[in-house]
Amino acid sequence: MKLVGKVREAHGLKGDLYVLIFSGDITWAKRMKKFALQGKGEATPQEFSVERVKPFKKGFIVKAAEVKDRTDAESLEHFEFLIEEDLLVSKPGETIYLSEIKNFKLKDVEQNTLGEIVDFSSNGVQDLLVVDANGKKVEVPFVEAFIKKIDFKHQAVVMDLPEGLFDLENA
Repeated sequence: MKLVGKVREAHGLKGDLYVLIFSGDITWAKRMKKFALQGKGEATPQEFSVERVKPFKKGFIVKAAEVKDRTDAESLEHFEFLIEEDLLVSKPGETIYLSEIKNFKLKDVEQNTLGEIVDFSSNGVQDLLVVDANGKKVEVPFVEAFIKKIDFKHQAVVMDLPEGLFDLENA
């Protein structure tokens, strides 16, 4: 299960939950059949079945079959919200989820390996790939202008980076 948000508050009287999603992207929500909630200090998340879900503010409202009323819902406020990881796998032609390319090799257009994608960051404007290049961490803007190919078969991202952007001596 993958952490994607938190229960902000109970919503209404029938046990609905307002879930705040960290990324703001809820394109996967309509395919969600179940989810898990984990409170602070709990070792194991509790699983719930989805009855209905609808977009709301910076997330969505979800009704779980196991949550009978507002009192039940209020007891789950501020719990972490987890979903099955396969919901975060894009289909061909869709925008990818960054987690899909973690541990991929970053290559230049000549197919030279620049490093391995080990994490992600953001500068507020764009996503950044955190690349391990021989033990040095380099942040690379993950923007359409630089991306030439995402090769899932060979687990590689090919990018045409401006000269000097990936200068290992200064990384």
